[in-house]
Amino acid sequence: MIGKILSLFKDEYKTLNRIEISKKNLLGNFAYLSNLNHKLKIAPVVKSNGYGHGILEVSKALCYTSDAERRIPFLCVDSLFEAYQLLKANIRMPILIMGFTDPRNLKVKKLSFSYAVYNLDLAKVLNDYQPGCKVHIFVDTGMGREGITMEQLPQFLGELKQLKNIKIEGLMSHLASSQDKHDKLFLHQIKNFKKAQSILKKMDIKPKWLHIAASGSIVNPETRKIIAGVSNLVRAGRALYGYPPTFSDIRLQPTLKFTTKLIQIKNINKYEKIGYNGTYTAKKNMLVGILPLGYYDGVDRGLSNKGVVTIGGKICPIIGRVSMNLTAIDLSKVKNPVANQQVIVYSDKKADKNSVENVAKICKKIPSEILVNLAASTKRVVV
Repeated sequence: MIGKILSLFKDEYKTLNRIEISKKNLLGNFAYLSNLNHKLKIAPVVKSNGYGHGILEVSKALCYTSDAERRIPFLCVDSLFEAYQLLKANIRMPILIMGFTDPRNLKVKKLSFSYAVYNLDLAKVLNDYQPGCKVHIFVDTGMGREGITMEQLPQFLGELKQLKNIKIEGLMSHLASSQDKHDKLFLHQIKNFKKAQSILKKMDIKPKWLHIAASGSIVNPETRKIIAGVSNLVRAGRALYGYPPTFSDIRLQPTLKFTTKLIQIKNINKYEKIGYNGTYTAKKNMLVGILPLGYYDGVDRGLSNKGVVTIGGKICPIIGRVSMNLTAIDLSKVKNPVANQQVIVYSDKKADKNSVENVAKICKKIPSEILVNLAASTKRVVV
């Protein structure tokens, strides 16, 4: 009985805040990236809740297409938790866990995932408890973060080859810079990645996938050619969602729109203050709208007295401090506003002042920081 009541509530419950994901733009971005260089396969990166878009919503939109199995080699996630999310949602696409996994969690039951490895203890646990699993050797080519160092690679490979129950499917690294083909760090990492491949070849290790690049280096035509010369796969995150790093490309379209509803309209007198610490003072008698979302929901606090939302195409400045769950806006330009009227918080149009890219500029952040802070509890709908 309780289950039926909860099910009914779920079906009937109306949300005020809503994130819409454009399936057309998502698949269009994937197709565009896939066609930039046919030597390079595209592995979608759906970690961090699909860059805020919703890991399940994005993965289903990508995988439930007629040619998904042919075009998508695997999905990239950061953690075992994320991989489990996809498994429980019956997403059967191969999954690569790129982040570190606590070996203790791999002793519970047999799993179908692939793993990035640079730790021998993890590799041994995989060998003993996940027989037949595939691994991607993560080598640090010069970024200085995770990965086996170039100096340690030969010995690491020698010990890895002794583990007979795992299959080396890939060699991977990550670029610290990909904005300029003449950048010394970029060229240094490319050189080391080629060297790592030579080491594997000498040890008769032949991985299927070679990948060092993310969105930036495939969108940049100068570095793309170099990447295609040393790898056969690119892990695409930001560009997949329409936010290429640095390089503007009109063929990549934002996939996300964030909307809410007006919950209150009120008159504010001249000189009255609004929000915490009264950081906004009304310069005239004005009409103010209250929105049921704030920095918990993903409205960056840096938008306080700086950002805007739109109602019916009219720009409405955010006034006062963005609160945890509430935000005030100036309704001066909206003709006859009414409660429950739709408000576009983040637009899916690049040129709009409240597009994610422009919001990020106002907040002095990158688009990914804005996106991943969208609350996971906000309803996401693929349209």
